[in-house]
Amino acid sequence: MTETADREDRLADFTRDKRILLLSLMAVVIGAISAVVAKALVWLIAVFTNLTFYQRLSSDFISPTNHHLGVLVIFAPSQAA
Repeated sequence: MTETADREDRLADFTRDKRILLLSLMAVVIGAISAVVAKALVWLIAVFTNLTFYQRLSSDFISPTNHHLGVLVIFAPSQAA
């Protein structure tokens, strides 16, 4: 490699070194943790929906549109549609 080509590679915007492996590993770990947290939040939404609208402990997601609370639904925790 010539000196000019080596200098251009070093000054490029996308230089490569050992830090990219560390950044990639950190991205994989953060992504895996985020996936677990998202799964847990969806599970909690399903559990609280069942507890609030159907008075049962279940993680099966059932829409609250067929609830039988009547006017008492205003005391249920609100959910964003």
